Amino acid sequence: MPKKNERKKTKTKNVCIIDGKYYYRYSIVDPSTGKRIQKEDGPHATEKEAENRGVIIRAEILNGTYIDKNKRTIGQFAEEWLKTYQATGKKAKSKYLRRSTVNLIKKTIGGLKLQEITTAQYQEQLNRMRDYGYLKKGATEPTPYSKSSISNYHTVMRMIFKKALELEYIKKDITAFATIPEFEETVEKIESEPELPKYLEKEQLAKLLKVSSEMDKSEPYAIQCHRILFILAYTGMRIGELLALKASDIDEINKRISITKTLYIKGKTEDFKLTPPKNKQSIRKIDVSQRVVNVLKEQIAWKNEFKMMHRTFFQFDEGFLFFNEKWLMGYPMRDRDVREYMDAVLEKAGLPGNLTPHSLRHTYTSLMAEAGVELAAIQQLLGHKNDNTTKLIYLHVTNPKKRSAVEKLDMLMDGVN
Repeated sequence: MPKKNERKKTKTKNVCIIDGKYYYRYSIVDPSTGKRIQKEDGPHATEKEAENRGVIIRAEILNGTYIDKNKRTIGQFAEEWLKTYQATGKKAKSKYLRRSTVNLIKKTIGGLKLQEITTAQYQEQLNRMRDYGYLKKGATEPTPYSKSSISNYHTVMRMIFKKALELEYIKKDITAFATIPEFEETVEKIESEPELPKYLEKEQLAKLLKVSSEMDKSEPYAIQCHRILFILAYTGMRIGELLALKASDIDEINKRISITKTLYIKGKTEDFKLTPPKNKQSIRKIDVSQRVVNVLKEQIAWKNEFKMMHRTFFQFDEGFLFFNEKWLMGYPMRDRDVREYMDAVLEKAGLPGNLTPHSLRHTYTSLMAEAGVELAAIQQLLGHKNDNTTKLIYLHVTNPKKRSAVEKLDMLMDGVN
């Protein structure tokens, strides 16, 4: 009968078998004593797995990046997990959000040891986020985190600890037993109306486009951005969807636009990415008016003319309809340039300065509702299956019509004794 914890040698150097499992043996310098100590990494299912793990450990030791798994902090392992996550085919926006959450984890509990944190400590952290939150710059009172922020924090922590459990860095997943704290509903909260999203009334939109058409066309992006504002308001497209458009996405005959991608730029313009739209419903073909088709045709013709005039500098062209005019000509235009242009138009037009290109998407919703288009049809054009913001605007616009219909009953009965 084999003894418990009995060690057996293998053909591979530094790999041994303990109770039928393979371990890689190596030595490191203990930073607290300065002496070399023996370590074992495992268990591994096969001798080859243990050998491959040994190659990684030796490389980490040589490069000075080795961290004893028994002494890893949550912050250190969160960074390791994030590298793996970033290497997947996830959307750019998701990767950006995960990076933000990992930064928050590091800031809050990142210094605690991965193996030492308890469920009680983690639950206390979630409760603290609800009860105390964080201190905004310049504020004297802390702002509690929202339920959605805490939920996102917990989701990422669950993913991190699940991976740590798979790698056998921990014996149990403490996040599995924690819960998102309850948020009490107050009378004030129940009775308060949700804040209406910002959008332009039809008269305001007409003024915006009129002032935009009168802007100095010699300024970079003025011609293109005027068309962008028009198309956003008349199609309800997201700014990333519009900036990702290519001429091949336009069906002039059937007056239709195919939306199959969105543009993501974080950092340098040349590092742009084309990713799938926000969700499955966002992949769609939308019918557009002849006015929109005419504006798109103007843009295509103008781009061809611009390209001929600047052919020496127009080194890149993948067919983007709206493009960088200044440097890296032909690369896609940045949404930042559209925002800056819109800010200038709003200021000149005397319109609210807190509006953004996304506000034109809400404007489209309000105009379609006012025109009598059903909510389901609007959501389909916007690429929504179910969206509370769209519903809120739709009801805000259509409720007066419902009130008028109800009052017709009184008018009908006025002449009856």
